[in-house]
Amino acid sequence: MGKSKTIIPKNSTDRLLFTLMAVGIPFAVLWLGCVVMPHYHGDINSTVILHIVAALFILYNIFHNMLLVIRTDASGRTSYLPSVLKPGWRYCAICQVNYPPRSYHCHICDECILKRDHHCKFTGCCIGYHNHRYFLIGILYVFIGALYGICYQWDYVYSTINLPAVYFFMTLLAPHFALLFGAISFWGVLVATLHTLGLVVLLLVLYLLLIQVKAICLGQTQYEMKHNIHDYNLSLYKNFVDVLGRRWKIAWLSPFISSPLKGDGINFLKANEYEPPKDI
Repeated sequence: MGKSKTIIPKNSTDRLLFTLMAVGIPFAVLWLGCVVMPHYHGDINSTVILHIVAALFILYNIFHNMLLVIRTDASGRTSYLPSVLKPGWRYCAICQVNYPPRSYHCHICDECILKRDHHCKFTGCCIGYHNHRYFLIGILYVFIGALYGICYQWDYVYSTINLPAVYFFMTLLAPHFALLFGAISFWGVLVATLHTLGLVVLLLVLYLLLIQVKAICLGQTQYEMKHNIHDYNLSLYKNFVDVLGRRWKIAWLSPFISSPLKGDGINFLKANEYEPPKDI
């Protein structure tokens, strides 16, 4: 499987969002560890170590999954694509190749992607058949990390702002107004702003995760979901194995756990087709 030459996106918008992710996630971990954690614990104990291990595990899975999203070749460059146009296939005049059903050309990546789901602006590349597993598990860990952080720092944020519940939530929405009225300090503005940004990230990632899970449950890509195409909906189990691979039960523990995909990204069994039994 071919690898991309660089992890830095070519598109300027993608580079900006990639930078925000690459800087924002480690900053969030440092904020929790260096600012919030001392609020709860005066010294290092088993609870602190448990939090550190959990944070490192989540951070490890986020960045290594996203790295493999970028480095894994999602195109058909390394696959055998016939010179004769097969039934149901299409010809890409830009790539000058015949590409199979469920594959589309991305004008940002400037190549055809096998079973193209969508173009991810935070990684600067397309999500397709060969890197979908890493994307799905990567955003799962982003959601877990955001939820973990929001819950962990809630008491710290509430005690720092130190206002009645109604005014507390109003401050989260507009901390600058609370500062103008002298209700909070500049530090309180920073704490409230970061907490609100965390809530926004949590909701956005939850939405993205739900969209992904819904499409996979129905055996669809984002394009197929938008166009109401249900040709490849085999079963809930087979749909998830098609994305996560044969070792799907443990694939979520680490992106480096081998979990071979059942297909090749070119040929797909349709819902109304018969799958012959495997040899024993």
